[in-house]
Amino acid sequence: MDGLPNDKLTKKAYGRILKNLRNLKNCSQEKLAQASFSCRRTIVDIETGRIAPNASLRRELARALSNPILEYFPQYSIGQFAHRLKIRFQHEKEAAKYFIDGLRQKDLDSFQEVFYLYQMASHQKDGVLMLLLDEYLHTRIMNAHPEEATRILVGRYRQDYIEFFKTWIPQLNFNISLGQHPIHFNMFQAILEQNEDKLTEAIRLHLINSCSDVERIINVLETD
Repeated sequence: MDGLPNDKLTKKAYGRILKNLRNLKNCSQEKLAQASFSCRRTIVDIETGRIAPNASLRRELARALSNPILEYFPQYSIGQFAHRLKIRFQHEKEAAKYFIDGLRQKDLDSFQEVFYLYQMASHQKDGVLMLLLDEYLHTRIMNAHPEEATRILVGRYRQDYIEFFKTWIPQLNFNISLGQHPIHFNMFQAILEQNEDKLTEAIRLHLINSCSDVERIINVLETD
């Protein structure tokens, strides 16, 4: 697909992300326009959600600000996030059985160390490290799924979600990872106990929590 979906939420979201990343780089609209072979009026229209950039301009914006999310920003409406989260976590629940069955002592030792790091990051309110450890946790579970195509699909959905929320956390003061840390504690503990039922229940709660976070973002965009 060449352009972003032409819906209000997606255009406003992309505009907010572009403006935030431009400010983080201390880059003016004029400078960004020059670097992306565009014009200031176009940058203004994108940042205010009036227009969505095509694929060529997204590549130039990503290059100019050194941030790939500006190029591969999800090619679907933000309104579809909840649907894709349901698909992702359903597959992850399927993978949980294979994952638990395949655990060996060296795996448990590794997860014990990662869990310790996660506890430290939570105590220090280090959201970046928590997101990295969160990604490790979910990737390890999904890697146990027997279908490669499903693993790839879920990996793409998960990465889109992570990159999107990593960008929104500093903008809206939504500390997603801290809000979900009790669920991840339960996931780690279920793994260390090799308890499949407890793990799938934690994944179910993770879905509910993630859908709630998406709804909060949508509400902000709709009322902005």
